Amino acid sequence: MNSNKASSSSATHTESCYRDICILIVDFDPICLRVAFGMLKALTYEVLTAHRAMEALVMIRDKDLGIDMVLMELHMPDMYGLNLLDEIKSISDLPVLVMSFDQSENAMLSSLEKGAYFYFTKPLYMEDMSDIWQYVHTRRHQQQRQRLEAEKKEAATLQESSFN
Repeated sequence: MNSNKASSSSATHTESCYRDICILIVDFDPICLRVAFGMLKALTYEVLTAHRAMEALVMIRDKDLGIDMVLMELHMPDMYGLNLLDEIKSISDLPVLVMSFDQSENAMLSSLEKGAYFYFTKPLYMEDMSDIWQYVHTRRHQQQRQRLEAEKKEAATLQESSFN
């Protein structure tokens, strides 16, 4: 498990979007893991890494880590990526992005149908990583909207009960 925060003193507006986003990278290949880590760190994301699927699930369950998104390899030695994707979806609503050297249409479609937000074909490029913050932003916006709707509903219920 590896945890590093990346920061930059002269950040553009877009770069400031990255700062409060924590991405968990799951990949058994140390070189691919290091490359993805370096790219995300350069973009000032907070980055955590896991070499195994089971390690990733433990980390995702630990809400104190503040993971906002998962970037995972499809072909892991300890659990097939689609099974890992199912497991992640069963314990969280985190956006999951899949990456793999597998360029088959079946792999891509299966990942998306299982709930992946996006499928990247390796090798990864900086341009690929620079806009992934939008998935977290969208999720946070949806969560905020849901909280506001729940608060409105609760306020309406309280108001209605005070009249009775």
